[in-house]
Amino acid sequence: MKDAVIGIIGGTGGMGRWFAKLLRKEGYQVHVSGRKTRFDIADLVGRCNVIVVAVPIAATAKVIRQVGPLMADGSLLMDLTSLKKEPVELMLSCSKADVIGCHPLFGPLLADIAGQNVVLCAARGSKWLPWLRGVLRKSGLVVMDKTPEEHDQMMAIVQVLNHLNTISLGLVLAQTGIELAEINKLSTPIFQTKVEIIKKVFNENPGLYTDIIAQNPATLNMLDRYEKALADIRALLKSGDGTKLKETMEQAARKLF
Repeated sequence: MKDAVIGIIGGTGGMGRWFAKLLRKEGYQVHVSGRKTRFDIADLVGRCNVIVVAVPIAATAKVIRQVGPLMADGSLLMDLTSLKKEPVELMLSCSKADVIGCHPLFGPLLADIAGQNVVLCAARGSKWLPWLRGVLRKSGLVVMDKTPEEHDQMMAIVQVLNHLNTISLGLVLAQTGIELAEINKLSTPIFQTKVEIIKKVFNENPGLYTDIIAQNPATLNMLDRYEKALADIRALLKSGDGTKLKETMEQAARKLF
């Protein structure tokens, strides 16, 4: 697919910028559309046979509805968002193009991507899939194929549960009313690492994390599990010496490890 010309909507920042850099490194012609570029969506479609939607989750559906009807049969429409079911369904319904959902499971600032994971959700057509797989694997990425439903269910654990834990810890820390500087005087290395993660989630782009949580269709189920785990811990601690909680942890460890 040396004739591939790629247009990235949202290509001036985040994962869109990362993907543009990767493709240009491989010698492909890449055009980007953003709030500060001269290309609008129609211009991009007119120049490109591959369109990548790389805007924030909250704007993804709107952009897909704009770009999808403009794309020709045989072109490729794909996205880089953290959720797959809704974007893939929209790309299929709004366009005649081949459709692939793509989710790089790392952030755009990671210096060395070798060995990192990428999920592909191939939804329509087979023309572009070998090309995309090849580009990603050539960069040292590990490519996995999943359905959109499988992806979102797993992200409910990897992302939703993970971020819920981080947000909950941050909110509880704030509720204590104790200055973080005072807490840090007695903190352990593990606690300091967790505080840095909280700082990143709360300060850098809280909207990204709240969108990941709010828009995953499996979030309510994961919240139920999270709340039940806390209720179970409370009940187990009523024994007084922690023995029942220890036994429960040992049972879980045998399942996990």
